Amino acid sequence: MDDGFLDTDAEHEHDASVSSLAIVQPGEVDAELLEGWIGDLLRDRGADIFRTKGILAIAGSPKKCVFQGVHMIFNSALGGEWAEGEPRESRLVFIGKNLQHEELRAGFSACLATPQLDVQRRAALRFEVGAHVQCKVAPDEWAKGRVVAQLYRNTPEEGRAGGVSPYQVELDGGDLIFVPLDDDQVIRRA
Repeated sequence: MDDGFLDTDAEHEHDASVSSLAIVQPGEVDAELLEGWIGDLLRDRGADIFRTKGILAIAGSPKKCVFQGVHMIFNSALGGEWAEGEPRESRLVFIGKNLQHEELRAGFSACLATPQLDVQRRAALRFEVGAHVQCKVAPDEWAKGRVVAQLYRNTPEEGRAGGVSPYQVELDGGDLIFVPLDDDQVIRRA
């Protein structure tokens, strides 16, 4: 080992390619868009991203989403609830090598939940509210029901806080379920 390794009085050279970026973004982010962006970012640039951390305002979730990551390893969990009157904003920090600051800002901004995004998603759905459908409830079992909501925001108890499912369906027996995909293998016209 170099004799001067721990000598704090010695001259040090710092790698100019290493930087940090803090982003504060007012508003809520769409969980699906965020997951896609973070996944792509860590897959493509994860080796250069030494550390990420932050608190996210996920659309439809009453709780803060706390996340952290090291290189391509990423973890998130729900934290405390947003206080009444507390601004719904996301705060992120990136530390890494060759960070493209404007690209990161633009990528995160593209994850914002907007009314236009909901309009686009609704237009792509196959079933209107009130449509009679069959839903796959087990590997070989379909149940009849009626669509009661489009773009259903899942609750923390359902395991996808802030996630959006194409439909919520009331089954003929009265149970409410969410349908995770708008696909004939999961939901079809009755």
